[in-house]
Amino acid sequence: MFLKSNRNYLIVFGISLVVYLLSCFGIFDGLSAYVAKSLYYNLGYTNEWSFSYGPQWFAETIKNLTSLGSRETVLLFSIFMYFYLILTSGKTAAKRFAFIIGFGVVIILVTKMITAKSLELTPDSIMTGTISYFPSGHAFMTTVLYISLAHYSISRNKELKMSNYMFVSASIIITLIGVSLFMGSGHTITEVIAGLSYGLCWYTFAQMFLRLGHNTTLSK
Repeated sequence: MFLKSNRNYLIVFGISLVVYLLSCFGIFDGLSAYVAKSLYYNLGYTNEWSFSYGPQWFAETIKNLTSLGSRETVLLFSIFMYFYLILTSGKTAAKRFAFIIGFGVVIILVTKMITAKSLELTPDSIMTGTISYFPSGHAFMTTVLYISLAHYSISRNKELKMSNYMFVSASIIITLIGVSLFMGSGHTITEVIAGLSYGLCWYTFAQMFLRLGHNTTLSK
């Protein structure tokens, strides 16, 4: 029963886990090097003091896109969505959303501590995300946040068109932020792919866990 009701989540979780593990083993490193070299030869650095690509306007545009996945954006959107869910869907939905976002922050932080070359856990390293660049924390939290926003904003509206629109919109935003992360030279493609796939792993696992808990409660 569990496998049948969570089939789609299991498929996405399995594929995402495989992609994440491949990134851990460096399968995408060649692609990362090729893309970085291509960006440099085709766009060049913004200036001699920067490692961002392209002219100033282009670099600013990429920076603005990246900010959609910043810690501040994640925090503000999460707070607004939490209280929105309390007002529209009740405390249960709000707590589930908070669980996914809150534990997501803990998971990515622990993962970065594990992958860090030298563990220097300071307030500065936590806030700037420099504990480790693998996987990309921006890509991870972007994936978790925007898919969760899409999921919970339509929780009371099951229309297929609305559902498709919200998830397609979330996918476009996630893709744009992911592209901006390596085009802004903040991350390599390997780090971005790892962050995106790891984010999908956590989101799908969290949904299956929450549904399992819900079904267990009902059975009692």
